[in-house]
Amino acid sequence: MTLLLDNAAIAPLIDPTDFVDVLDSAYRAFAAHESCGPPRIDLQGLPKEDNSNYQLGLAVGIGSAGYAALRIKSDMIFTREVDGLKRKEKYCVQPGTYLGLVMVFDATDGGLKAILHDGLIQKMRVGADSALGIRYMAREDATTLGILGAGGMARTHVAAITAVRPIRKIRIFSPTEANRAAFAREIEDRYQIAAEAVGRPEDVYVGADIVSSCANAIGPMIMGRHLEDGTHITCIGGTLDDEANQRVDAALRFGNATAPVELDSWAVEEECLTFAANGRKSEHGAGQRFARIPRERRSLFGELLADPSRGRKRPEDITFSERGNIHGVQFAAVAGRIYEKARDAGVGIELPDSFFLQSIRN
Repeated sequence: MTLLLDNAAIAPLIDPTDFVDVLDSAYRAFAAHESCGPPRIDLQGLPKEDNSNYQLGLAVGIGSAGYAALRIKSDMIFTREVDGLKRKEKYCVQPGTYLGLVMVFDATDGGLKAILHDGLIQKMRVGADSALGIRYMAREDATTLGILGAGGMARTHVAAITAVRPIRKIRIFSPTEANRAAFAREIEDRYQIAAEAVGRPEDVYVGADIVSSCANAIGPMIMGRHLEDGTHITCIGGTLDDEANQRVDAALRFGNATAPVELDSWAVEEECLTFAANGRKSEHGAGQRFARIPRERRSLFGELLADPSRGRKRPEDITFSERGNIHGVQFAAVAGRIYEKARDAGVGIELPDSFFLQSIRN
């Protein structure tokens, strides 16, 4: 049987601490060459009359815990400007609806074990990834968090970061005053943590031990001129400006995509590879996410595990962490875990194997 799991079925199964621990194990296995996956792949059609584009996004990987995963997104993508900043937007069929699926395969016999909505999973896996970087790189006594953004990614960051550090104060900036105020109230109600909605983005850096950009933005969001000594940075919305890149003392990247065995020399650090019908990448697609920190200050996870001195050396160091371009390995880990929990809990819709297996050789 194949389980079909929508977001309503998945929601009770998500545990932020569990996600952090699952990714920790998955990334250790990837560093030991026990799993593999290419960069994310985006395919873009020709621009439409309204300047939107169709985009098919794919992430695929074989994990180390017996599962492989294929994530598929089907989107109409476009850009709009909010307070002078470009924001990436998307929909499927109509504004407000989205199509993202994760297919989980059994790596022991090839069977399709589950098809999952990706909405909640993809947000929590990003928050957990940032929290895992904080586990290894932030100061142990980090108690103040500054967040840029007040959407779903910001919420999963709070959930995951509070699982790895004793956060006692959170500052939030979002360009929409009502959104940041509502998010602050939500944090105080849910976590009993002091939360303050601030009126300027630079205010989130004040006294912050951790600064996380979760904004739905294109271009630099972490500004080096605002960073205080001792801060740890995560940035899944926008990227670091040039000054921030230069100020980072030590950076952790969890992995680079697996090189094809057919190529003697191959290295891609970009978050995704884009293939466009007209040969030109749409301005609405994925922006630069990876940092431009000097190589001598960057370490892959395997390097850090082998030599912990490559991480934070002093309390005043500014540190940074990012996933890298191993999306498929990440989805194999977290979606495989959700499938197991759903199976054990007896939730989801069971689809017969005959829907997917055929007697004609493919």
